[in-house]
Amino acid sequence: MNHLCMGLATCYNKLRQAVIENIAILFKFIILGDTVERRVIVGTQDGILSLYSWSPLTPGLPSLSPTAHFTDVAHTQSTPDLLSSSSQAKLISSKTSPQQIAAMLIQTGIKDITSELDFERCSHGSFAHGGFGSIHHGALRDGQLVAIKCIEMLGQWGAWSPSDKHWKHAAHELYAWSKCDHPGIMKAIGFVLYKDAILLVSPWAQNGSLARCLGNGSACDKLRSCIELASSLEYLHGIGIVHGDVKAENIVVSDSGSTQLVDFGSATFIHGFTLCFTRTSRSLPFSIRFTAPEILDGINDKHTVETDIYALGMTILQIATGEPPYAGKSDRTVVSNVFRSILPHRPNFDDMISDQAEKDKLWNLLIRCWEQDPKLRPTAAEVKNALIEIKEASTA
Repeated sequence: MNHLCMGLATCYNKLRQAVIENIAILFKFIILGDTVERRVIVGTQDGILSLYSWSPLTPGLPSLSPTAHFTDVAHTQSTPDLLSSSSQAKLISSKTSPQQIAAMLIQTGIKDITSELDFERCSHGSFAHGGFGSIHHGALRDGQLVAIKCIEMLGQWGAWSPSDKHWKHAAHELYAWSKCDHPGIMKAIGFVLYKDAILLVSPWAQNGSLARCLGNGSACDKLRSCIELASSLEYLHGIGIVHGDVKAENIVVSDSGSTQLVDFGSATFIHGFTLCFTRTSRSLPFSIRFTAPEILDGINDKHTVETDIYALGMTILQIATGEPPYAGKSDRTVVSNVFRSILPHRPNFDDMISDQAEKDKLWNLLIRCWEQDPKLRPTAAEVKNALIEIKEASTA
């Protein structure tokens, strides 16, 4: 009898461990006393993972029954870290149909502007494309020019074959983007459901990206742009969103010369929001020259506030020089330099600051952003305030 009990216990423990190992990558639980608070956990660029309820029938093991609720969580500076026990989330996976996703997006306040798009004025060829997909130029029926982003789809307008993951990734980016209301972040107009594809629509930025302006020598107030970027990240982190792909290529320039952050395809959530997205099997995307060492070496499998700060420092350097960080070096050399704590070449900052003491302060600020230990990096607010002080001192 003892041998039978021991055998059963061994089998149970092995089964229990196997189940735990397989579900550990999907979610975590925060146990408070004899209750469980369901916390939204960010695992990949697809955003928050599914929320699951605790099963008292099998101690130590979670139930695989996703809960669903549709009320949107207010996106303010006081966004709670945990969803309340009555606040549950709607799950979006690669199996969710585009029509179902559209309905979910609408119920969270995102506009379906399919009827407002003038399809006759949409460019057949894309003006930008890459791993993210393609972007087409278009217009609304009221004449407003717009950019139309086709996630993970290339080719001529309408000649797409959306994959099941396209719908989830498009919904994820639009949902994260829709939470933002800040002058330093371009506002999403809404989405278009066309030929089973979910298309993201935003205002047309005729001046293009900040990287393009820097590359063609267009006049801009570089220090002002750095302050605006830091302010945008301060706001994002305050509402519980990590951008995940900060660089000058993802910043557009308005007619007034101010800058706005765009592209939320790599965004992740710190706090709980209403829509949840299952983990994707694709690799974590990143731009090597703007990526923190803890991502490059695999210590972290997700972007964090601290990795955003690392990228912020590299983007400030990019704005200062007009070139990507570690310009002229191969990606392999860049990774090697990052792991060996070899910093990028220090620029002279002459076209940003005249006073040498303030130049030194700026360089030291960037070094803090690039600390190997993420906990030693400043916050976005600290970077913003330091840049404001440098600007004021250099113009005094």
